[in-house]
Amino acid sequence: MIRQILNDVAEAVIERSPYRRVVVSLYEQPIEPSPDSESRVIEYVAKGLKQEEEKKILLFLEGGGVIRGGKFDPAFRLGDSYYIPARKTPRSIFPWISSRRHFINPRGWQADDLLLIPLYHKGKIIGQISVDDPCNGARPSQGQIRELEKLAFVAAIALDEARHRERLDEQHRLFQFLTESTVAGVIVIQDDRFRYVNDRALELFGYPREEFMALRPWWQLFHPDERKMFSGNGDRSLPLEVEVRGIHSDGHALWLKIEGQEMDFQGEAALLLNLLDVTDRVQTEELLKEKALRDPLTGLFNRLYFDETIHKELERSRRYQRPFTFTMTDLAGFKRINDQFGHQEGDRVLCDVARLIQDQLRESDWIVRYGGDEFLIVLPETGTRVEALAQRLRTAVEQWSASRFEDLSLSIHVGWATWSPGNDLSIPQLLRLADADMYKEKKQR
Repeated sequence: MIRQILNDVAEAVIERSPYRRVVVSLYEQPIEPSPDSESRVIEYVAKGLKQEEEKKILLFLEGGGVIRGGKFDPAFRLGDSYYIPARKTPRSIFPWISSRRHFINPRGWQADDLLLIPLYHKGKIIGQISVDDPCNGARPSQGQIRELEKLAFVAAIALDEARHRERLDEQHRLFQFLTESTVAGVIVIQDDRFRYVNDRALELFGYPREEFMALRPWWQLFHPDERKMFSGNGDRSLPLEVEVRGIHSDGHALWLKIEGQEMDFQGEAALLLNLLDVTDRVQTEELLKEKALRDPLTGLFNRLYFDETIHKELERSRRYQRPFTFTMTDLAGFKRINDQFGHQEGDRVLCDVARLIQDQLRESDWIVRYGGDEFLIVLPETGTRVEALAQRLRTAVEQWSASRFEDLSLSIHVGWATWSPGNDLSIPQLLRLADADMYKEKKQR
């Protein structure tokens, strides 16, 4: 685009003015008309030069193409342009290419004369038009200079806009390269709609590109429990880093680590989301946590789970003013099984009894292997009428034992204690009462 603009300007100069040779150039950085200001030429277009003459320009560019603002000497100023007569050429003008023609009129244009028309933008010079070799052999008139300066004014605006667009295109290409080569999903959101998505993000959520870009609202990609942090409701704003559940197009959930930051996208503010799939890690952590809270032999909850959870149960019961009951059990005759058949058989018995107890419970009840052959059962929203459950447990264990062992009798002792809004006992007190009730049954049987 930049080269096309330079070419159009050069052709316009040839068409609208008497000058037969023209070079239009663009600087890397804007300069000021002073000896200390410098830049380099990054692009040019020449018209009317022979091959050997243009070669001088190419050699100049290969050597760095440095230009200095000193060539715009106020002594040569004519309007907003600079007319430099022969034999007064400043050293800052290089390369100098003399005209191929000789001019007879001593008061007209001379072979080494030069006319520079700066390309001004925002008060600085971003390039120049240099012309010589007028077909009429006359020095520049004020009318000719005004026409060239009008052309330079329009050219400067067009070149600045073209450079801005090229910078945006370059940034976009770099952005696209980086995002398409990353293992993370990348999404750009602007005005509450998707503006960009890379292939990895499409893969994570399982949508075709067109369908993904049309999703409204965009935060429906995430689990309903977590959409509020994205939707902007209330005073909550998006954290810079968060782990949330995403929803795949087929409905299954996946865990995503999201890093969000503000960015400029095509000249306007936008939100950039980097998404990393951490489903495997989260599932592994949950599995390890689950194992840490489970008894490795029976698969029941262990005392660590009980300690972490029972206070929540107590708070819930207090809030809703509902009772709950602890039931403590142990196995009578279990030591004889270990002594007679070995500990491996004892372990199998514990696993079978654990399943028997679970079969007698509701889904809301939970059971803990409290230690050895002791099992603690938590019965939410259950009052003092636990005798029916206790009897079912005794019957189930005794019948199972009779079918398993011929000369051994295995039974279960059961004791319980109930928390209710009226007594407001503590957890340790309830455990002591349940344990004492169980031992009371031991002595009676």
